Amino acid sequence: MDTIIHVYHPKRRLLLLEYTTHSSQTQSQPPNVLLFIGGLYDNFRSPRYIDDLAALFPRDGPAQKWRVMHVQMSSAGKQFGLCDLDRDVEEISAAITYIREHVTCSPATPVVLMGHSTGCQDVLHYLCSHPPAPRPIIAGGILQAPVSDREAIIHDVNRNPSTQSAWKSAMSIISSTPKDKYATTILPLHVSTPLVGPAPVNITRFLSLTSPDSPENPAMDDYFSSDLTDARLVDTFGRIGSAGRVQPSNPSKAAVLIIPSGSDEHVAQSIDKAHLLARWKEAIETPSSSSSGSHPQVQAYLSPHSQIIRNALHDISGASISACTARLIDMRAAVLRYLGDVVGDIDESRTGQGPWAVWERDRKAIETEAGVAGIKL
Repeated sequence: MDTIIHVYHPKRRLLLLEYTTHSSQTQSQPPNVLLFIGGLYDNFRSPRYIDDLAALFPRDGPAQKWRVMHVQMSSAGKQFGLCDLDRDVEEISAAITYIREHVTCSPATPVVLMGHSTGCQDVLHYLCSHPPAPRPIIAGGILQAPVSDREAIIHDVNRNPSTQSAWKSAMSIISSTPKDKYATTILPLHVSTPLVGPAPVNITRFLSLTSPDSPENPAMDDYFSSDLTDARLVDTFGRIGSAGRVQPSNPSKAAVLIIPSGSDEHVAQSIDKAHLLARWKEAIETPSSSSSGSHPQVQAYLSPHSQIIRNALHDISGASISACTARLIDMRAAVLRYLGDVVGDIDESRTGQGPWAVWERDRKAIETEAGVAGIKL
């Protein structure tokens, strides 16, 4: 798959990866951008399904209007434990500005953010947090596999003695460290690795991810826990419309697409995903009383294409027919329909080289494979 590297933040040497999928020498210059944000440990082309999204938009398609780009932030790969969501959002803002000034050369370029896993926290933080500086307006946001890092970690702590021991050691270190040293104190790797994996993590980010004072006092990263109060959800999801960061091409409503993974290995089976999605929907559509006066308010709503992706793992990986159906058919169809709603410019033809034509060919291939294997989709 062909790509182009852009340096969008020279001072920090941060990059944008642009997919330029094509089968001829003729390439279009699409005016719309789907900007992807990975999760913890992710970097370019991770998770792998970003390639499958990019494959929907070949540049030699005569009516191709979308390009897929992946933003690298200071927190990429194993650096997440030294950064926070505020820095991520600052860098996402810089990437959007670079795209509009140097890639599409249009200040009106519609940009839709799509986050995976902790990248969903970045998207929601972009949409609802109180910024120290103005952020570029975007056309929409997609949350794929939003999960609670806190609940995933505590679930493991409660059933794994070695993880429980690491947790107690971490809490002991934190209790003996002055708060003004949290950002510069790195937890020992033998303590943090059982909890958050083999990456350096300072106390500030560790407490943000694990949020031990939740649900009463959630930390910055704690957006998606199932035990958060309705008031907390309204103060986060409920600010999407009032904060004024999302202005779709359809100006009447600001839609957000949420597509949790049905078989997410990082979500405890005791958590009712459908109920949680319903709570998020209610919060999104119940505007927060806290608004940003510098932007016009819009009525936010949960996209009707939001759904729990059946049989999908956290990163929608796998080569089985059910995994391919989840990734190539169900997830991509939801994304295409959402992009069509908030921006448009999605070629609806099921023949040729447009996104739905690519989707249709993959659907037929999977159906054929399922038929040969005697599997009913």
